[in-house]
Amino acid sequence: MIFLSYASQDKERVLPFYDLLDTHGLDPWMDCKKILGGQNWDYEIKTALDRSEIVVVFVSDNSVDKRGYVQREVKLALDKFEEKVVGDIYIIPVQLDSGEYPHLLKGIQFLRVADGGVNEKLLASIESANHTAKEKAEAVQVESEVRWSLAEAKSSYNGIPGYSTSINRITVSSAKYPNISEISDHINGALAEYSMDARSSSLTPNPEHFNLMQSEWQRTDTFDAIFSSAQVVGRVLAVTYSLHWYRAGAAHPVHSPRTFNYLLEPVHYLGKISDLFSSDETLKVLQGLTEVRLVEALYKEGADYESLDWIRSGTKDWDCFSNFALGEDGLNIQFSSYQVACYAAGMPSVQIPYSDLTPYFTDTVLYALNLYRRQALS
Repeated sequence: MIFLSYASQDKERVLPFYDLLDTHGLDPWMDCKKILGGQNWDYEIKTALDRSEIVVVFVSDNSVDKRGYVQREVKLALDKFEEKVVGDIYIIPVQLDSGEYPHLLKGIQFLRVADGGVNEKLLASIESANHTAKEKAEAVQVESEVRWSLAEAKSSYNGIPGYSTSINRITVSSAKYPNISEISDHINGALAEYSMDARSSSLTPNPEHFNLMQSEWQRTDTFDAIFSSAQVVGRVLAVTYSLHWYRAGAAHPVHSPRTFNYLLEPVHYLGKISDLFSSDETLKVLQGLTEVRLVEALYKEGADYESLDWIRSGTKDWDCFSNFALGEDGLNIQFSSYQVACYAAGMPSVQIPYSDLTPYFTDTVLYALNLYRRQALS
């Protein structure tokens, strides 16, 4: 999917690009084309961004200095770009007029309508991005000797309320690691449980709030589990999903990460972050390192007491750090919407370098991540 981000005033200028990509079978996503009556805009935009391999940002005088969805979409796209391990999301900015580049996109090569040939350049950029992403994904899986593939599983029911669920089911395989198929079963089972829970409201019809004369989406509870990334570091596999719920009639959807970390030899689920460390005292260290990074990411001019209280409340115990992923360069920790900041902040995340945590890891984790080997080489 290719996500088209633009200021609302530029819709008529962007529609020809949508038609261009659609004609070439590139599966473009544009809110005015894809969002149906009654669907929650915020929910659909967020899930579309998560599903997209490429984001095309249309920049104009209407969008550069104005706050709103276009700025938020760019920020979310950049966050996804940083999270992706194999580079399977690309941001392609298209400058519609002679306005300045938005600060968020400084350093990224622009395509300019004024230079001519923008249609051909955009198609070439997308083709190159798709090719590069496939090559990188293949290289990562070959090097790690672990492969994964995805298949979408959907279900729906038109009721009062009804439901619509979608899950990216994963299949993990390897000729090197025995029993690795159990990882597929474990992840898909956990996601299926979320999906089953999302359907439960349909068992108790609510005619006081919903009726069949309403738009279907006004009375539909929605759940999506979207694959974000997979990475093998040493003998550890980390898989990350983004989960999205929208209960019909609610003011806001709810977004949450869901991570899965596995030791590959033997296959073992690393379910609790506390089990990575040799002492419970490490919680205080983790809280301090996380707070500093959240303040840097969320509050450029410094956090006030209320914001610090929010962060501390959202990191008060081990359970608050349940969504972690063991990455190449550090421990990645993600938070749900509302957990450590306001809804507009999305799902904040931090990366804590292994150098800050190595003294606290158990020997098992150090060996599994090849951190002892790195220490010896240094």
